[in-house]
Amino acid sequence: MTAFRALEQLVAEDRGNRGIGGMVQPGHLRAAADALLARDACVAIVSGFYIPKAGAGETDGPPGAKALGDALTALGAKVVYLTDRHNAPLFQALRAAPLYTSWAALRAACRPTHLLAVERAGRALDGCYYNLRAEDISAHTDPLDEPFLAAAAAGMVTIGIGDGGNEIGMGRVREHVARQVPQGERIGSTVETAHLIVSGVSNWGAYGLCGALSALTGRNLLPGAEAATDAVRRIVAAGAVDGLTHRNDPTVDALPLAESLALLARIGQVLGGARAAGQ
Repeated sequence: MTAFRALEQLVAEDRGNRGIGGMVQPGHLRAAADALLARDACVAIVSGFYIPKAGAGETDGPPGAKALGDALTALGAKVVYLTDRHNAPLFQALRAAPLYTSWAALRAACRPTHLLAVERAGRALDGCYYNLRAEDISAHTDPLDEPFLAAAAAGMVTIGIGDGGNEIGMGRVREHVARQVPQGERIGSTVETAHLIVSGVSNWGAYGLCGALSALTGRNLLPGAEAATDAVRRIVAAGAVDGLTHRNDPTVDALPLAESLALLARIGQVLGGARAAGQ
């Protein structure tokens, strides 16, 4: 088994029993990493999922987005972040910059070559945005998926990371979402991306992509345990809530931080084994 296949399997562990098994796209993790290594890349990272009932963004998404931003910056890419006003305080807490809350403003400042979404709502068949409870959250969700709809015509590479079926990128597997995810026909995103990383937790998909970049470049681009812990704690201090429990706790999708740290350690082991085997 290659390191990339092992990474795909690791990040796709379905701890929440969401039914994502049939949605994993073999080879997309490596393809996404390959695409991000393009010369003179300018990557716009889009993230932030707002929980209206809690009045805050969730802990899944921004930490993974920042980890990827740091990895790509280390490789020499230009990185910019895009979110909405509800989630902006979380990105500010992570010191993610430059940060934009408008696609028009971002485009005026730079011309992205890549669009990368981490746990960001994508519109459903009826044009609305839904959470996993099938509640319409359109009134609280800026249409930051619009750039992805026009990306191919604009020559931009698109990558989506999601875990529930209602995120940007999951339009690629919408039929599977409709069959396998509770109320999937209603909530399933129609927004496709060229590369799709389906994961048990979206932060994990981002960490897996950091791992794939590490494998391709021979550099350790994973966030350390301290950095990963600090990222979640920072956004919780800024008001973030767990997306499933809606509590202002340092958990991600109802899983303790120890689960994410163990996942990062296992990614490190895969990379170490690959290096030892000369892969």
